[in-house]
Amino acid sequence: MNIEDICPVSETLDFFSRKWVLCILMDMFRGKKHFTEFQESNPTLSNHVLSNTLKYMEDVKLIKKETIEEKTRNKTYYQLLDKGLRTNKILYELTVYSLNELECSKLNEDVKKEIFERYSNSLK
Repeated sequence: MNIEDICPVSETLDFFSRKWVLCILMDMFRGKKHFTEFQESNPTLSNHVLSNTLKYMEDVKLIKKETIEEKTRNKTYYQLLDKGLRTNKILYELTVYSLNELECSKLNEDVKKEIFERYSNSLK
């Protein structure tokens, strides 16, 4: 393979190409870890797609599924692995770009500041 043919950005975009991966990662950085929490924050996300996306994220080592046995039923939660934790800088930069360059840039400055603070606190 010729070095000019290698595009790390393209490879990264392919890796994150599933629509919900970045949203779920963002949810996890904000403290969500249960299937129902991901559903609540992404209401258009179907159970089937959420299940498949979480499985994909496990397969590529972004997250780990944990189960705690309890008397009445087992509790399942998801935990960020190192590879998932390292996406914080990507998510932070996407947030900054959106607030400055995309539709979010049209928001009131106070609203943008509040969004930025909320996201930056969870991504650092």
